[in-house]
Amino acid sequence: MKVTAIGNRKGGVGKTSVTLGLATGLRLIGKKVLVIDLDPQANVTDALEGAGEFDIFDVLYGGEAGTLGQAITKTSWAGIDLIPSSESLARLESESIMTPEMRLKAAAWGAEELEEYDHVLIDLPPALGRLTLNGLIWADRVLVVTEPAAFSVKGVTEFLETVKKVQSLPHLNPALEFIGIIINKTSSPLTGEHAFQIGELEAEYGSDVMDPHLPLRTAMQDSISSRAPLTKINSRGAAIMTEKFVAHARYLDGEK
Repeated sequence: MKVTAIGNRKGGVGKTSVTLGLATGLRLIGKKVLVIDLDPQANVTDALEGAGEFDIFDVLYGGEAGTLGQAITKTSWAGIDLIPSSESLARLESESIMTPEMRLKAAAWGAEELEEYDHVLIDLPPALGRLTLNGLIWADRVLVVTEPAAFSVKGVTEFLETVKKVQSLPHLNPALEFIGIIINKTSSPLTGEHAFQIGELEAEYGSDVMDPHLPLRTAMQDSISSRAPLTKINSRGAAIMTEKFVAHARYLDGEK
């Protein structure tokens, strides 16, 4: 099982749609996928139409080892299961509880239900607080999603500074691997501004900027709003995006 945290300090970059696209791509190459929604906005939960007796807030607030699997629920997307979020999750950022940043790792410890999955994708909130730390401390790898907009390099840099702190401390997650940056919402053909911003990201991060880039397509929003995977959207744009997500899925499933 490979656990990948997906995030950025900046909101509005399409992190949720990329998480769902990657989940779809992994399913299309025959992998069993679990998505964990660590964002109190619960957009992934809404899109997947997943609801169970427990959610991720119940698990983290309860603070008991081995309980993560109890919150797994089926979704309307075949082959993709979910641990749903809720608005209550925001309480964990401020409430006084013991070891708040270690609770996801503790909940996963000994949770046998996780063993049936090839991949776990964690949708992190667009913030650098306790919830993001929970995801980074348990994950094997971290993937950044950004867009070619002003201050995109700054947002990536701020997020990766938190990643480096987690990697640098022995009691957090020194084995955490940064696997790359996916650039989302690129224009087609590239505008001058997008080409400039992509160039800035490539100058700063080199080969860590992953191919292919993800173009801005209405199919992505159609997938979210209709609560259906790209494979259920009958358009050329959906087919193009599906192909690109499968390419990224193969990379996630490879040596890294």
